[in-house]
Amino acid sequence: MSLRTHLFLLLFSVAIGGATLTFANHRWHASLEAQYQATGTNSITLEKLRHVSSSLSRFLVTYDLVVFSGITYLGEDALLQLKQLDQALGELPRLAMAPHAIPNSKANLEKVQSVLRGAIQGSPGEASGENTQQAEEHLSRVVAELASLVQLAEGEFKRESQALITQTRLQKTTQSASLIAYGTLLFMLVVWSTRRIAGPVDAISDISKYQIGAAIPVLQKKSGPREFQEIAGSIHALIVSLEETVEMRTAELAGQVAEHMKTQDSLKVSNTDLAKSMKDLGRTQKALIEKERLTALGEMVSGISHDFNNILVPIISYSSILIDDPSIEMDERNELLAIIKTAAEDASRVIERLRAFNRKTDGTHESEAIEIDEVVEDAVAMAEPRWKVQDDFVPRQISVVCELGSAATIMGSTAEIRQALINLLFNSVDALPEGGEIRVSTSIEGKYVVVAVTDNGTGMSAKTLEACQRPFFSTKLKRGTGLGLAMVNNAALIHFGRVEIESTPGMGTSVRLLLPRETPKAHKNALSSSKKVVSADLRILLVDDDELVLDAHAALLRHMGLSPQISSRPLETLAELEAGQFDIVITDLRMPEISGLEFARRVRSICPKIRIFLLTAFEGGLGNTSELASIDQILLKPISVEKLKNAILLDPAGSLTAL
Repeated sequence: MSLRTHLFLLLFSVAIGGATLTFANHRWHASLEAQYQATGTNSITLEKLRHVSSSLSRFLVTYDLVVFSGITYLGEDALLQLKQLDQALGELPRLAMAPHAIPNSKANLEKVQSVLRGAIQGSPGEASGENTQQAEEHLSRVVAELASLVQLAEGEFKRESQALITQTRLQKTTQSASLIAYGTLLFMLVVWSTRRIAGPVDAISDISKYQIGAAIPVLQKKSGPREFQEIAGSIHALIVSLEETVEMRTAELAGQVAEHMKTQDSLKVSNTDLAKSMKDLGRTQKALIEKERLTALGEMVSGISHDFNNILVPIISYSSILIDDPSIEMDERNELLAIIKTAAEDASRVIERLRAFNRKTDGTHESEAIEIDEVVEDAVAMAEPRWKVQDDFVPRQISVVCELGSAATIMGSTAEIRQALINLLFNSVDALPEGGEIRVSTSIEGKYVVVAVTDNGTGMSAKTLEACQRPFFSTKLKRGTGLGLAMVNNAALIHFGRVEIESTPGMGTSVRLLLPRETPKAHKNALSSSKKVVSADLRILLVDDDELVLDAHAALLRHMGLSPQISSRPLETLAELEAGQFDIVITDLRMPEISGLEFARRVRSICPKIRIFLLTAFEGGLGNTSELASIDQILLKPISVEKLKNAILLDPAGSLTAL
């Protein structure tokens, strides 16, 4: 028998049993409903009879008052009661147990009515003793018949109520027995179906617990649906086939494992050699990158020395004039001093650019907001000696045009971006052996800031263009390392950007550096520090072993309205220092008696809440020393009044920065 037949028999039996039980229940409910209706009708009839009997009692009282007591003014009331009593009798249904009782009662009441009218009107014939006697007899029959009807109705109502109670109990008992029988039938069907289905299912379950390598279970044939038996047979056959396949594959894998062990031993030796080669390659690559940077730095230094000597010309010349000729007019004197100050600031910017270029671009810089146009201007200024110095010895003319129009901000490393732009500028200079034009522009394209460096030089062939971004590829022979464009591409990648290159032989090359721009954000505390005033009550200690520098910085502080205490002997100052004596200590980094970092550490141990500024002309290497924990601000020499003022006004909780 199939599983479908099993399920059909089970559902058919359940459906037939349920339908039978439902039909019987419906018939019982219909019978009870009819019994309830009959009992209700008898109850209503009994209540009506009792009401008629009560009305008859009231009529008899009024009749006696009119007929026997002579109170004739109650006659109309008696006639009305007699009429209502007649109507009430007419509304009663004909009772099967006494079908003539109601008509007889109505006839007797009609005979009483004539006597009552005679008594009301004073007619001697109608109200004679004989008629009155007959009326009394008619009323007695009516009373007797009504009492008999009430008694019969009450008996019939009690019998029907008792029968209804008995039938209700019988129905509940029968219904409970039917439900028990139906439940028993369902239980027997479930037990039968379970035994028919559970056997084959248990056989399948036993087979499914088989594990590879264990003994193959014996297939047991049990009665049940045909489909389950077929499934059990298929699983058993599959297990037998699987066991044979596993044995064959195990033998094959044993041979492969032995071969793999031999290969693994040889790989260990190869991995050791490869790790050593990778380490050597890393050191070589770092050395080549450093060589590329130092080569560019060397080319810049010759031009910077030329520019620096030019800057010194107005400083030395005008200062000599001012010293030799004290009679110069004040306006002319101020004009010469302004020129000297401007030249000194230019020299400071040259040194700052050289210091910025000397910072290593090893990818360890923290991400910062970068004004891209400012970085481009710095890169052009740093690379300028490359073509200016060569113009002095090589008969060619190179012009550089800047078209900066993005005014955009990116997040990243200023040093990485600056180095990439300098490399692009150097490549453009090398591509102009006979002179030409280099155009540097910035723009915004969607979510990117685009820096384009374009020249009208020799250009590149398709083959060269394809290979130019590969490390160590160079067309400059011994003059190049082949890392310039590779470093540019790497800088773009670590800033989530890309490099696009277009070149035509004889027409020039255009390199576009695309970097994701930063969405402008509103800055808090936008009030310029130039509008703030430094409190004259600040107690400042200035320490420097160079007395000329010490006096110059003290003059700056006095110009700001402060009265600093100065010292050129840091050890003596430490011996006399007390907690709470000063608000700010400004110390030089390099001093013969003690270093500025050690001096700051000792000051911090004496005055934990004091602010300490470090003055230095050497920024390199400071960012990695643990001694900076005692420093609040780093001030780079030479320092202007504005930078010194900003440092003093800066929030003491601000992060360590170099100003």
